Amino acid sequence: MKHFFLFVLFATTFSFSQIRETRAVWLATNYRLDWPPTTYDSDKQKKSLIEIFDNLKEKNFNTVFFQVRFNGTVLFKSSFEPLSPYINGEVDGDVSYDPLQFAIEQAHKHGMEIHAWINTNLVFTGNEEKIFTNANHISQRKPEWIVEYKNSNEKSFWLDVGLPEVRTYLSDLISEMVENYDVDGINLDYIRYPGKNFNDDFSFQIHGKGLPRDEFRRRNINSLVKEIHDKVKALRPEIKIGASPIGVYRKLKGMTSWESFSDLYQDSYLWLKEKYVDYLSPQIYWSLNDNPKFDILAKDWIENSNGRNIVLGIGAFKENVKLQIEEMINFSRKIKSSGVSFFRYENIKDYNFNSFHYKTLPAEMPWLEQSYPMKPLNLTFNRNADEKLVTLFWELNAEDSNADSVKYFSIYKLPNKDSKINQDNLFDVIPADKNYVTIAINKPKKVKYYFAVKSINKVWNESKESTNIVEIEIPKMKELLDAGFNIDKPILYKNKEFGTFIIFETTHNDEIEIFGGIKNVYSLIQKEKTFKGKNFISINDLTKNFESIKIHFINTNKEFELKLNLL
Repeated sequence: MKHFFLFVLFATTFSFSQIRETRAVWLATNYRLDWPPTTYDSDKQKKSLIEIFDNLKEKNFNTVFFQVRFNGTVLFKSSFEPLSPYINGEVDGDVSYDPLQFAIEQAHKHGMEIHAWINTNLVFTGNEEKIFTNANHISQRKPEWIVEYKNSNEKSFWLDVGLPEVRTYLSDLISEMVENYDVDGINLDYIRYPGKNFNDDFSFQIHGKGLPRDEFRRRNINSLVKEIHDKVKALRPEIKIGASPIGVYRKLKGMTSWESFSDLYQDSYLWLKEKYVDYLSPQIYWSLNDNPKFDILAKDWIENSNGRNIVLGIGAFKENVKLQIEEMINFSRKIKSSGVSFFRYENIKDYNFNSFHYKTLPAEMPWLEQSYPMKPLNLTFNRNADEKLVTLFWELNAEDSNADSVKYFSIYKLPNKDSKINQDNLFDVIPADKNYVTIAINKPKKVKYYFAVKSINKVWNESKESTNIVEIEIPKMKELLDAGFNIDKPILYKNKEFGTFIIFETTHNDEIEIFGGIKNVYSLIQKEKTFKGKNFISINDLTKNFESIKIHFINTNKEFELKLNLL
């Protein structure tokens, strides 16, 4: 069956001079927290995951940490561990589809990275006994590797990574997954000890070699991270290796919290220094008012990044944190982090991200690969009969020796034909299995649209140059332009065929805020980037819900009110 990509042009907020940033979310599958739903119907499971990716794409996310290993089970074909029972009801049962493969296909179809999120040392917690007692569970196959850990009334089971054979097991399990699946990265969680009173006497007596126990444990975790790094990079150098340590590396002055270095034996600053990881996503799950404070911890991680990416983990599951999400995003940009990640999907699925109104590519990692794909060529377009659909076509560069490494195309919608192509104008990202895209221009707000296309390789390096820029004129908007309105200030224009527009003319680029009003109470409805010359903004949806609108020009601070009930 022939597929094509269809995108709709709609009102979008832009901020000028945006840079690339990772916008990630942890998608939890353990206990079915985010996915799969409580059904064993594979079609319903797939539909649910597609809806999640649709929602994240609409919110302008670009990265998903998809949980693939938890409680000693996995969501992929493995020779090491059994399949999760959440797919068909049975531990290691037969299934009609491969969950990880399907997630990868959907992520890439939606123009997003997918990282395999792995619960590393923790192999069981909770009350799903059929998992723990399954003959293929690691606790049953290798009970000598397992340590039971009790904390208050809870108990959990952990692999003793003080045993070299355990570290080999984990690194081999992960390497097999990386070799067989086109994931973009791995995200190592629970790559730590559960606490100080962990009973590792057996491994310590054999392998301690005179070290203090604290140093022995940190050495074991460091060795595990390095072993995973070495094996994964030997197979696929482009894979992004990341980890999610506890948010406090060491207590800073006045802090009250456990710390990952001495309480959980995560020497994650060393992982950065030794280049064992490409990024960290520290779990800084506190607010700006807590002790410890989000901003102080975030700065500490950035200052110790050693040139690697720091993606700040935000605890959106906490209400006091959720209220500060926009402030945290802006702070992350201020301190030049590589982006943010939210725990977890359920907690942000209905959240409206004011700071994500524009699209962007994941943060760059220039050390992964220095090569860049060549630009695509010969961008053209066709218009359908009713002029509402436009299809862009382009060609791969035959001179590009690395053409097979092109993984995506980035589509840019430009203000005018002389515009520079940058992240401000990124319209969408599509997988490279097609060299065309169909765009629906249902609510045009300009007479002419300008598009260009770039290539993106497997590590998200973009071609230095783009295709030629194509100019697409909207005939109906041209009729409005030629109507000869005197529009030195905003006016409302209603037409049976065109709908309702705000029309105005400016002498410079600007941004406007549009507020809808009922009985003199106004709320912000949308923001728009405007351009020098005549601007047309469709407000068909607003006319049904409001009595009037106010238009605020941000740069000039001018404001105009228009009565909708006079139309």
